[in-house]
Amino acid sequence: MFSYKDNKALTLASQVISVIFFPGFLPIYGLLIIFNAPTLFSYELAVRYGSLKGIILLLAFVNMTVVPLAFMPLLKYRNVISSYSMYTRTDRIIPMSIGSLMYIVTTIIYFSFSIPEIIQSFILATTIVAILILLITFKWKISIHSAGLGSLLAAVMALSVRMYADLTLLWILIILCTGLVMAARLYLSSHTPSQVYAGFALGF
Repeated sequence: MFSYKDNKALTLASQVISVIFFPGFLPIYGLLIIFNAPTLFSYELAVRYGSLKGIILLLAFVNMTVVPLAFMPLLKYRNVISSYSMYTRTDRIIPMSIGSLMYIVTTIIYFSFSIPEIIQSFILATTIVAILILLITFKWKISIHSAGLGSLLAAVMALSVRMYADLTLLWILIILCTGLVMAARLYLSSHTPSQVYAGFALGF
């Protein structure tokens, strides 16, 4: 009997969605939205901090994405993790500890320089969520993908309210993406419904 679980196309689509919305990419997506959303802040940012945008993005990308990922082959070689997918709760603790440390380092750097407050606040909030996820993971597996998207949606809503900008279409797009990612994680049996819902609630 045919089962949707045996559908290779759906499996591949779920894997691709999971990679596109890999949690390490989400802070970068958030910064890109802050930089480019149609708000007065994005205009002010372009005028006053135009030369710094690339540095801000590069710093976040290296510290929050590249460095944590660079440790993965070593952790796999040392059998600290059983697979790159990190399906088990215990597999996630060391990589998430490294990621949280790099998030903290990035936050400290951002607060050490004259970087717009809204960007500092976004990175700080992202770091707090990462630390909370790590602490929860010591006892229970929670969806990092969902938490990241919850944080992204919260950031866009905060940007909309603070800048008096209508970002409704962006809200809708992120909500749709969140639904796709949650469905993908459930389809791949990476999480239970409670884990993806709890992750979103924590991030938001």
